[in-house]
Amino acid sequence: MKVFPARIHKLVRVDSVSEQYAYLNAYPGPSGPWSIVFQTLRDQEGAATDETIARSALGEEISILFDVSSFHGGPGIHRLDGFTIEYLDRLMQSAAEFARANPPHHPGSLPRFPVPSARYSGRVDVPLAVLAVEASRRGLYEPPRVVTLDFPDGVPFGVGEFPGFDPDAWPPPRLGDWPPPTTSPLDRSCLEGSVARFSACTTRLMDVWFGGAAHPQLPDEAAEYLSLLTRLDLREMLPVYERLSPAYMRWIHDLAETVEQRSGTC
Repeated sequence: MKVFPARIHKLVRVDSVSEQYAYLNAYPGPSGPWSIVFQTLRDQEGAATDETIARSALGEEISILFDVSSFHGGPGIHRLDGFTIEYLDRLMQSAAEFARANPPHHPGSLPRFPVPSARYSGRVDVPLAVLAVEASRRGLYEPPRVVTLDFPDGVPFGVGEFPGFDPDAWPPPRLGDWPPPTTSPLDRSCLEGSVARFSACTTRLMDVWFGGAAHPQLPDEAAEYLSLLTRLDLREMLPVYERLSPAYMRWIHDLAETVEQRSGTC
């Protein structure tokens, strides 16, 4: 039963119990959400491992090995007064508040996901796309502005025009319908789990990018990052992230490619 992402490391890294639930919710079974029926904590490959048995409404069962060594004995890794599953939301909220306080500000501004800034070392960029309605169609438009925040504390550094934005060419190009069509089939539990798991994976990837220690699941999380990004955002937003952070996005793609090459043989 293949409902979870392909991976090359058998242990799924999580940094809180909340992230374990988010992972299960992000990837429901063929007959619906999973419920945990049994958990066993043990040591495997030098890591504290939580073997979790989950069951679907129709009785389908799966076993997942969660690497919980990063928070074993504690409540979970925190960032900005919350678990890592909430970290991106806090960064995006900080960007939105700063942009509103520093006009010009479009009332339809919608912060999208942060990426490491290529322009300012040790900081992240949050593009501010525009959500608007035209001819009764709700759509997302290219970001005219970008907010730069310090990493990891999320303190605003500045706000300015998005690279390449032409203020004389308004409105900016329309990217597609909103919300993304890829989110339409997802129930609330799956959508919330996807957002939470995406936040946690992104946090760890950016930690490593900014000089933190790598972990064995890094390639798996890069592949999962790309999969969830295209689930939660418009594919037309990908060039936006690549423009803001070309080296980071290449690194993500290179890591993910190793999973594609090796997962079929592991």
